[in-house]
Amino acid sequence: MKMKLLVAGVLLLSAVVQAGGKVFRATDMGTTTWSDLAKGKLGDVVVEFRQGDEVPITFEAQGDLVETKQASVNYVGIKRNFWLRLSQNDIEISMDGTTFKKLNEVLTGSLEAGAGSAQNGGVADAITIMFKAFLK
Repeated sequence: MKMKLLVAGVLLLSAVVQAGGKVFRATDMGTTTWSDLAKGKLGDVVVEFRQGDEVPITFEAQGDLVETKQASVNYVGIKRNFWLRLSQNDIEISMDGTTFKKLNEVLTGSLEAGAGSAQNGGVADAITIMFKAFLK
């Protein structure tokens, strides 16, 4: 379950949308397309991540315990091509763009959290969230 949530977050980083035979890369997609994707208006969607792309991401938190006070953009570098397919109930991954498998059949990984402080110690100046994903 953790891996599905993490990959869903990564999905919003970069994409190729395949609907009605038309293909879009995330780096070419505008706000309207992203909004339609989030609302499920595009149906099943294929998302392509291309090696060398640098994809902007924003981390946000909501809920009863925490919330984001100031969102900032960071960049994720894509190390190799891969595709994600989103349907209403599932997220699948492909390493070749044609054969899709369940995430847990292809990936292993973890979500880690820690904190660090300046060289002199003291109160932590940032919490670090580390997402790790590896091919099986």
